Amino acid sequence: MNIYFSEKFTNFQSNIKLEFSKKITKNEKIFLKLLFFRIVSDSSFLEKTEIRFEELLSTLEFSSINDFTPFFNTLSEKHILFSTDTQLSGSFGIISSFILYSDYCQIFFTEEFKNCFSLKKNFFSLLEIEKFIFMTDSFSFSFYNNIIKNFKDKKEVSLPVSLVKTYLNANDKYERFFDFEKHILKKAVLDINTFTDFSVEYEKIKECKKATNKIISINFSINKSKQSYKPYDNKIYKMLELIKKKISNPEEIYHLFVLYVAKRGYKYVYDNINYAKNSFPEDFEKNLKKALMLNLASNKLKLYVNELKTVKSPIVLFYTLTRKLNKIKRHYPKIEELMRNFKLKNIDSISYFKDNDSFEFSNKYIRIFVKYYSDKKSIIEIYLPSNIIEKMKLENEI
Repeated sequence: MNIYFSEKFTNFQSNIKLEFSKKITKNEKIFLKLLFFRIVSDSSFLEKTEIRFEELLSTLEFSSINDFTPFFNTLSEKHILFSTDTQLSGSFGIISSFILYSDYCQIFFTEEFKNCFSLKKNFFSLLEIEKFIFMTDSFSFSFYNNIIKNFKDKKEVSLPVSLVKTYLNANDKYERFFDFEKHILKKAVLDINTFTDFSVEYEKIKECKKATNKIISINFSINKSKQSYKPYDNKIYKMLELIKKKISNPEEIYHLFVLYVAKRGYKYVYDNINYAKNSFPEDFEKNLKKALMLNLASNKLKLYVNELKTVKSPIVLFYTLTRKLNKIKRHYPKIEELMRNFKLKNIDSISYFKDNDSFEFSNKYIRIFVKYYSDKKSIIEIYLPSNIIEKMKLENEI
C-alpha cells in the first residue's frame, strides 16, 4: 500500500479518468453520499462504521431489512476503475465486508477507499473522490478533471466540439450536437457549478452566421465561484438558530450545514430546513438530515390529510388510514402500485403498534406519516401532489 504514497504516484501530472465497474443505482448513489457526509463529519467513522437500519430505511427505497444483504453484496462487487493518459490503470473496491446485526449494520472499507480521505498526500487522496460521488455521472467528473483543471488559469478557452467530447470521454455518444448538449454537456456544467468552487458558462460557435449551420467549437468561461464558505459563517449560525430547540447535537448539524452550503448553496439548506420544520413534527433531526440529502424541499407534495384522533386501539388507527387511502385511490391509482412495492407493503404493521410507535413513507408521489398514542390523539398525515389535490377538489364539486 505504501507505493501509493510514493512520488511516482503523487507527482504525476496526467489526467485521471474514474468510472464504476458496473452501473451505479439510485440507492447506491444516495448511500455513498450518506457515507461521505458521515466521513467528513467524523474521520473515525471510517474505522468504525455503524449505521442503524432505521436510518437506512428512512433514506433509501427499501421494502424491508431483507433488502440489505443483496444491496451490500452487490455494492461490494462494484469497483472504481481509474486510468490515466500515461497508461496507468487499475481499480479498487469500496466495501471489503459487512455484518448485519438485529437493528444495525457494520461496514468495513477497503484501505484504498479509506486513503481517499487521508490527510497525508497519496494517489487516492488526489482523486477527489467526493466530486466523483456527488456528480450526476462520470461525464461531469471528466469535465472537471480534464477541462477545469487544465484550463482554470486561462479563464476563457475555445475548444473544438470533437475535443470537448474527448475530454468528457464521450466520443461515441450522440452524433447530433443538440443531443450531446442536452444529455451530457448541460448536466456536466450544472454539476461543476453545483459541486465545485468553479463557475462555468459557455457559448456555442457555429461554422458561419447562418442559424442552421453546424456547431464547430465551444467557448468556455471558467471562473472561481464568487461565494466563499467559511468554517464559521454567520448566515449558517442564523439558520441553526431557527431549529436549535429541535436538535440534540447543534455542533454536528452546524458542520452538516457548512458541507451542504459548500456543495449546494445557502438557499438549498434554508429551503430544506423550512421543509423539515413544516413537514416533520416528530423525529425532526433525523428527517432534517434526510431532507438535506434528498432535497425534499424540491418535492411538490402538499398536506392533504391532517387528522388528530383519539383511538381505542392501533387497529382502529390502521382502518382509519386505510379508508382514507382507498378514497384517494379512486382519483390517484398510483397508490395501488405503491401498496405493492417499497415500504408501503409494511403498512399493516400499524395494526400492532405500541404507544409512541410511528410509520413513515415518503417518495415523490406520496408521503404518509402515522403516530400512535394510547393516551392522547394519534396522528395521520397524508401529503399528495398539488395537481391530484386540485383534481379531487374539482371532482367533488361536480
